[in-house]
Amino acid sequence: MRTVSLTQLLSTCVDASHQGCKIIRAFQEKGYGEGKLKEEGDARSVLTQADLDAQAKIIGSLRGTWGSELNIIGEEDEGDAAPTFDGNLLNMNLLDETSLQDEELSLDEISLFVDPLDGTREFVEGRLENVASLIGIARHNKTLAGVVGLPFAQAPEADIVIHYGAAHQKGSAGTWPVLKEKDGSIDDNVVTVFTGDSKDEILQKATLHALNLAENTRHVIVGGTASKFQRLLSVPNSVAVLHFKSQLWDTCASESIINSKGGKVTDMFGSPLVHSPQRSFGNIFAVIASSGDKEASELHDKLCAQMRADTKAVHKIFGKWMGSTEPSTPQAVDVIRNLDGIPLSTKEIEDFVLEGRKGSLKGYSAPESGAWRGMMSNGGRLLLEWENNDDGELPSSVFYKRIVMADLEHSRNKLMNAPHKLIRDVKSYQVETSFLTSRACQEGLIKEAGLKINKVFGSDLRPVASTFGPKEQLQSKFSILLDDFNAEDGWEQRWLLDESAAKASIAEFAKMHAYFWDGSNFWKQQGGQLAEELEASVWENGGYMQPSLQGFEQYEIVAKGFEARLPTFEEELKQIPELKDADLVNIGKRLESLVARAGRESHPFKADKATSDEFKRYRTLIHGDPKQANIFFRKSSQGSYQVGLIDFQWTGFGLAATEVAHHFSASLLPSCLSYDGVKEAELLDYYYSSLKKDLVRFGAASSEKDVEERVFPREILQAQYEIALLDICRMVFAYAWRRWKAETEPTAASLNRNAYNKSTESALWLITRCHVLLQELEAKRGI
Repeated sequence: MRTVSLTQLLSTCVDASHQGCKIIRAFQEKGYGEGKLKEEGDARSVLTQADLDAQAKIIGSLRGTWGSELNIIGEEDEGDAAPTFDGNLLNMNLLDETSLQDEELSLDEISLFVDPLDGTREFVEGRLENVASLIGIARHNKTLAGVVGLPFAQAPEADIVIHYGAAHQKGSAGTWPVLKEKDGSIDDNVVTVFTGDSKDEILQKATLHALNLAENTRHVIVGGTASKFQRLLSVPNSVAVLHFKSQLWDTCASESIINSKGGKVTDMFGSPLVHSPQRSFGNIFAVIASSGDKEASELHDKLCAQMRADTKAVHKIFGKWMGSTEPSTPQAVDVIRNLDGIPLSTKEIEDFVLEGRKGSLKGYSAPESGAWRGMMSNGGRLLLEWENNDDGELPSSVFYKRIVMADLEHSRNKLMNAPHKLIRDVKSYQVETSFLTSRACQEGLIKEAGLKINKVFGSDLRPVASTFGPKEQLQSKFSILLDDFNAEDGWEQRWLLDESAAKASIAEFAKMHAYFWDGSNFWKQQGGQLAEELEASVWENGGYMQPSLQGFEQYEIVAKGFEARLPTFEEELKQIPELKDADLVNIGKRLESLVARAGRESHPFKADKATSDEFKRYRTLIHGDPKQANIFFRKSSQGSYQVGLIDFQWTGFGLAATEVAHHFSASLLPSCLSYDGVKEAELLDYYYSSLKKDLVRFGAASSEKDVEERVFPREILQAQYEIALLDICRMVFAYAWRRWKAETEPTAASLNRNAYNKSTESALWLITRCHVLLQELEAKRGI
């Protein structure tokens, strides 16, 4: 596999663009600017010989330097602009002294997009400052780097100036030759909106929205795609709205430079652009770009949200995929894309959902109210409109979950700061789909045990193999279409759980734990085939908080993390009787001395063989992330709760007590717990009572007395729970509290956050219980 240096490749693009710019200048100086229309009646489609000759020179010199394997997509037909090469190789060293971070690129992973003369209409009509020559480098269908050549730069240092930059390398943008920084004299209290002069109704509405969404705005009309982008680099607090006909060669180069300056580029509805050589239809969802300033970034997001709320615009653009009915509410059309960035079609959904049944999907909507855009995934509820569903057999809604890791800032940050977690996340998405589609889940947990778990209608899994490194694994993509817990069917989520909901949820977890308990009937089914399939599908030791998945370095920063967050809670902690005379500052330090033991005993099946063997008799399958956001409730007419479970990314083998401790600390209202541990004990008793019945039901014990005496004595549950609670404190103190944000009342935005990260009372309870449990352990050890 042949590789090339990013810095050297970008350097040759600078050189090639410079040569293209010289050709453009020569044509202008000779007065050869006349052109013909590529599209009859569209002045923007004008083509000149300068376009053709510049492209021939650019592509010819790049291929002559790097070889014919380099995939280049040019704006002009190569039949009209046959590449020419004079034998002189392009300069690979122009950017040697820059801040660019070099990396090796596989030639078969990259494509170059060339627009030899962007702004041809501007060129012909004499607005030369709006003309540019563009070369963008894309890898894995995402912009990677690019150059924007300005043949009429009018800079004191040079007639021709080439701008360059690498996406996601902040501060890498520069110019060749190097220009002096201009002193910004533009009023940065004004937000500038750059657009073309299009008469398109949707573009005009988008422009009006942009001007109205910010307090102090001005509108500037500019021709040429690249020229709008270039103004974002020099004008503070600026946004550009581009039309529906821009092509990938128009945006690939400029997006890289905008990104490197801290700005962003999306389609009009907030979805990232896709620069794929197979994507022949260009940027058909229009383009919004913004500078890296706070006001511009906020306006960008608001404008995309406003366009998603424009149901007429949504229907006009997305109707061919979503169906003939115009939606009545804002639509999450940025989320409902397949892994190639194309909206889900009614045919795709129909094929997944029907499963051999008769039916025809007339259309669907994706209400904004049912969507979420998270750190690790995006998703949304799709409401289905069937031609005929009188018997109600076909689902009225499904849930779509989408993960394109390279699009997620959280994943990109992990590549830089915690690459082991990125590798972990890739596997977690595979685990979820493998488990949900396994016979152990479908035939066992759902049909036999009776748990309510999302059914998988279809999935598209594109993981990068674990044999590759984290940089390559960042290109992993996953999507899954699931059965839905719809509010119209009575399902709801809770911000935190009250006692009745807590009892319903722990009874459901008890059922799951008992079904897979060591020695249960499950392990004998079909000669052990289901068990073998399950073992291969899930984590060896599951659980989001498991130390090897979080990183063992957490063991060494518990005290530091606790001390950093202590001032937030210190005054309230001093009022708690159980903490009277406690050395608050040293709670984290005391815990840090025990975390290795707590981690080993709470997650024994990833520990040494002796520990794993010691705990094997208590081994079961755990959900792995039993926070309240992953639990749905539906109340029956008798007042009891039915429980539905979602999100099985961290499902694997573990201890039931560890799962219960995680659930208590992450999910329950403070009123369910007490500083003295009495309320915890009552809930543990309830869990234990449910577990005993289910262990007998599923064949892991002969009787409840057998559970109490042999299988899982109550005191073992208590001991395992307490050490697990200390292990949870390890993760919270060392890591989770970096995201602490107190909430005084429930909000939709904080639904997904755990109790210890949003409820002050919950955090106080966790610290208090940590101190009390440490005291008890220290007393036993004579400390």
